[in-house]
Amino acid sequence: MHIQSTKPDTVGAALVDSPVGLAAYLLEKFSTWTNPDYVTKSDGALTQKFTMDELLTNVMIYWTSNNVASSMRFYKETMAKFYELQLDQIPVSESVPAAVADFPHELMRGSRALNAYQYRNLVQYTDMPRGGHFGAFEEPQLMSDDIKSFARKVLDLEAIEKSKQKTTK
Repeated sequence: MHIQSTKPDTVGAALVDSPVGLAAYLLEKFSTWTNPDYVTKSDGALTQKFTMDELLTNVMIYWTSNNVASSMRFYKETMAKFYELQLDQIPVSESVPAAVADFPHELMRGSRALNAYQYRNLVQYTDMPRGGHFGAFEEPQLMSDDIKSFARKVLDLEAIEKSKQKTTK
């Protein structure tokens, strides 16, 4: 992630001219950002979590849209100024219900305490049993179940709040 965070245009320029280079770069990320242990596997354990069709579709989206360089700028723009702008210190209003799905191999994990501080109405915090940087892509069922659980909790809380308002009138 360091090169994307510091020199996205350099690597981006190299990747827009080489479909093989682009595929190699992206597939390495799908391997090591999913689980750091995959680096020791001869095939990067790419098909452990993804099908070849899913991987190649992802590569082709970047290739045909010619946007790998601009997609890397996200890392540069957020990482370079993260602490300067104190992005981790911006609390989200208590009126906004929030949920965190904490995947164990996520590269940019925040602690439960930090998330509770930032998201003042943290309705749900889930320690996911597996998954990495591409958590929703790697574990769609886990992610879907977690989102549904959060939605149910928010709806239940809203129903309780409405019930309280009726009884106080």
